[in-house]
Amino acid sequence: MTTPVGLVDGTFAGTDLHAVYELQRNEIGAPHIPALVELPDVGPHTIGVGKVAANLSVPFELRSYGWQLQHGARISASDQLRATSHRDSAIQAMADVAADDAVPEVSVRLLGPVALMMSGWLPSGQRILRDAGARDDIAGAWAEGAATLISRIRAVLGAAPTILVDERQAHLAVNGQVRTASGASFERSIDVSEIRSYWETAVAQEASVLVETSDELVETAADVGGIMLGWPQGRNRTTERTWERIDRLVQAGSPVALQVEHHDNPERYAEELVEQYLDWGVSHKGLEHVYFVRRFDRAGEVEAGSGLQWLRVLADHAAGYSATL
Repeated sequence: MTTPVGLVDGTFAGTDLHAVYELQRNEIGAPHIPALVELPDVGPHTIGVGKVAANLSVPFELRSYGWQLQHGARISASDQLRATSHRDSAIQAMADVAADDAVPEVSVRLLGPVALMMSGWLPSGQRILRDAGARDDIAGAWAEGAATLISRIRAVLGAAPTILVDERQAHLAVNGQVRTASGASFERSIDVSEIRSYWETAVAQEASVLVETSDELVETAADVGGIMLGWPQGRNRTTERTWERIDRLVQAGSPVALQVEHHDNPERYAEELVEQYLDWGVSHKGLEHVYFVRRFDRAGEVEAGSGLQWLRVLADHAAGYSATL
């Protein structure tokens, strides 16, 4: 059955995990995919590098300028320990709210390995990006950490995770546009082949993994596995190539997540999306590998509730409409 599903992404306002999970349970259910809730208001240990550090076996410490890799192997920094505790609380809270109801799938956004290299700091005070050996170590640690997170989700929730790997700034590393620690110059550029090797390691998980990156690197990401991108707009050669890439992926069984914009009439919008998809000659059967993504940005209760309901209506109607074609 060709059934595109809705996928929840982004961040929510406040500090109450249970409240956001209640909203997700009430407004969007299976087969759609709720998010492991991210609450920036809780603190820096719950977002960005902190959210990644929660899963790592290497020690990081939060400094005034960002997360810094520490010497040794023992994790002792309070912020990293707090990050791990919050990760476990976020997973357990979802299980608490679900109670006896099954949670088949859950989405989790993580900064990718290249983003971690760009944002994280070596003990020397330089960016991790600067040191080739450190880059390799961090890529391996990231993959191990993602596996730890996936295992934890499966054990507590019994859910199949969908990992959204945030590499939207990776092109800056390729183009030599990442500032050094002093800010006076730029770090040396990294070859695309190296980026690809990190992503190949990242997606080799017992889970569905999608990489979100810039237009410049999306072909590299698509060669590795599933991708996440905005709904292709316009009628030009670039858009045509994007749909060809999507068609190649879904026919191979790789997932594609397409971020959709809000429209007042979700039913009509769903039909327009399905028609656009098919008009470009993309595989009808491939719709079963397509996610419609609604991304939230510190959404409060009212915005989140209406947005989740909107996504459910959109995805449900798209599935019903595509079945008639």
